[in-house]
Amino acid sequence: MKRSFTRRLLRWIGIGLCTVFLVLLAGFAWIWTRVQSSLPTLDGELPLPGLSAPVSLARDAHGVAIIEATSFVDAQRALGFAHGQDRFFQMDLLRRRAAGRLSGLFGAKALPLDRATVVHRFPALAEQVLAAETPERRALLEAYAEGVNAGLHSLADVPWEYAVLRTDPEPWTPIDTVLVSYSLALDLQDSTGTYEKTLTTLRDTLGTNIVDFLNPLIGPDDSALDGTTAPLTITPTSKLINLRDEALPGTTTETDDTAFADPPAVGSNGFVLPGDRTASGSALLAGDPHLGLSLPNVWYRTQLTWPDATGTTRTAVGVSLPGTPGIIIGTNGDIAWTFTNAYIDAGDLVPVDLNSIAPELLYHYKGDSIEFDEHTDEIVLKNGDVETVESTWTVYGPLIGKTTRQKDLAYKWVFHDPSAINFNVLDLNHARSVDEALTIAADVGLPHLNLILADRAGAAAWTVVGRIPQRDGYDGRFPATWTYGDRSWTGWLPADQRPVVRAAPGQALWSGNQRQVGGDALAVLGDSGYDDPDRAAQIERDLAQLTAPAEPADLLAIQLDHRAEWALRWRDLLVQSFAAAGPAAIADADRATFLRLITEWDGMASADSVGYRLIRDWRSQIVHLTLRPMLGRTYRYAPGFPYWRLRYEAGLWALHRDEPMHLLAADYSDWNALRFAAVDRVIANLDEEGTPLETATWGEANALELNHPFGDFLPNPVASWVNLPVTPQAGDSRMPGVARPRFGASLRFVVAPGHEDEALLHLPGGQSGNPLSPYYRAGHDDWLRGRPSPLLAGDQEHTLTLIP
Repeated sequence: MKRSFTRRLLRWIGIGLCTVFLVLLAGFAWIWTRVQSSLPTLDGELPLPGLSAPVSLARDAHGVAIIEATSFVDAQRALGFAHGQDRFFQMDLLRRRAAGRLSGLFGAKALPLDRATVVHRFPALAEQVLAAETPERRALLEAYAEGVNAGLHSLADVPWEYAVLRTDPEPWTPIDTVLVSYSLALDLQDSTGTYEKTLTTLRDTLGTNIVDFLNPLIGPDDSALDGTTAPLTITPTSKLINLRDEALPGTTTETDDTAFADPPAVGSNGFVLPGDRTASGSALLAGDPHLGLSLPNVWYRTQLTWPDATGTTRTAVGVSLPGTPGIIIGTNGDIAWTFTNAYIDAGDLVPVDLNSIAPELLYHYKGDSIEFDEHTDEIVLKNGDVETVESTWTVYGPLIGKTTRQKDLAYKWVFHDPSAINFNVLDLNHARSVDEALTIAADVGLPHLNLILADRAGAAAWTVVGRIPQRDGYDGRFPATWTYGDRSWTGWLPADQRPVVRAAPGQALWSGNQRQVGGDALAVLGDSGYDDPDRAAQIERDLAQLTAPAEPADLLAIQLDHRAEWALRWRDLLVQSFAAAGPAAIADADRATFLRLITEWDGMASADSVGYRLIRDWRSQIVHLTLRPMLGRTYRYAPGFPYWRLRYEAGLWALHRDEPMHLLAADYSDWNALRFAAVDRVIANLDEEGTPLETATWGEANALELNHPFGDFLPNPVASWVNLPVTPQAGDSRMPGVARPRFGASLRFVVAPGHEDEALLHLPGGQSGNPLSPYYRAGHDDWLRGRPSPLLAGDQEHTLTLIP
């Protein structure tokens, strides 16, 4: 009886397991079939209404879109078709991000982001942007949008992400293309005045001396194109801060550890050599914009060919941005161009003086009482529920917070003016020289970017694109009231006053998000968070060391440079500290091992480097133990104070170089004691995570996580299908080879205009957003390993003819 029951039980267990297996198998088969049904047609003929003549849309082995058309407008209609086939869901996320409509896809989880976004009222602004464009430009944007919708409708089924979300895609419109530009502004610019708030909080709690010491506008080690530097301001005196007074509140080093987390990475690199320093005689340009990394990649490899007005065949090749027409970064054979984030000051906090009789209704402006504008915006959630968001606007912009004295603050931001966005950047696709490109750049409406240019004749130049405000009566670094009419914006900087640097013979130009210029040009541009100069300075030195005529591989090597030059002086300081303290400092075995590993370190941020990880983690602890006590008053006022927005490296180094006792926390007997405490913290953290010192490699801490947006919440078997394997990688934020787990080079591009057959380009992910496409992962290994791969498309493997 017992044996019979056991047999029956085992049989039922077996049946149950088989049932579960069959259900899982059926589910996986459904998913596979559903994803496969949204693969695009790559061969044959398909209609594309609106074309003036047939267009060839071919793909090579990597899926690069090769478009040959009889007009530029037809080429953009076909590009829209390709984007609609391969990247519609990615485009949908971009437009929804700017419109505050992500909740319509993802429900309540997206509400906080949408609430913060809708107050900018970008959809209404986008309509004004489109209305201001020329009829010809509007026709081009309409053609692109019609191409997108035709490409989407050519799929047997809508992109698979919509099946997961149980919703349908909405048609693309020219307004959506404008919204993509606003999405870039949200991603690249300071949309809430956070940087200015940070400096203001620091000034109001500790004074301007601390601001200048921990955030110098011009520092001693800067890498500006004009060579401008300045000595660091005087170290704060004991009258301002004296940490040796143990009774002083807020000086402990043991609170708010999370406030000193690893700062977010910023990016990008761009640099150029004039023709007299290159093997080809053309200027040689390199660009690697650093962005958040995901699958599919933000860019789309594109090669466009069309005849110009004279009948001459033109070809532009590089990357397009799904959601917008044209080549955004690339070359047309005559010029080449790339961008980095400029971090100029494009917004101001404006204290608002209320009318004392009716403060809830009126405020003062130029001697008059002005009524607030109240706006109500709606967010429609996925389930149909509607959330409302109220915002209060002034003539300056929306109210976004309070001053330290609880006065209302408005935010005057360039991108609340519709004239800040246009599509003149498309004209770079046609430009024939650096001079022509600079003329175009002066009227480009984009987020503020450094534009780096090269041409076939050997010329090279740098400038900034985007509307630059002209300030009257103040410099914009701190909030200033406009109530009395003596301070204001008087318009946009005229084209003939925009900063431009043209490369002199033998002169390299470079950008690593640092301050590019000083003097009057800096006064015009301002500062919204330039990066510390370490990365840019290393690029500058790398370029200076190129003595032979440069070739594309030489600039690729600079893009991949992961020497941690910034960390060497910190390593040397710690080694010297141990030597000064004597044997007692390394009596502990772990400390002795720590010292040996950093002493043996080769100076590289390699994936297998233990020394780099240890010295990097130690320096992060140094930041906390040194600066947290100094900022005690600031943290009492603003507990979440974002110290990482400050360029504190020069000040931090000065403190450890000069060792002022009044700025050393009372917890420590001397500065060496603080440094050893930082060592002990690193050892303790590794021990807590179960990582022995000897095996604590940088690559494991810095492993690349290249995922689809759904890859973080899908079941593991499915997630592993849409994500790439986690891979240890070299590089870090403060060197040319920028590489963080989910942030890094969104492309690497090197070209001498007119010599595109020698040019290089690779991207972290492939062309397609469909995991079953051979183009989903294509090219990733070249990017990961830093192997040169050609810019120009290869042999055509598929050809789709689009017919009117």
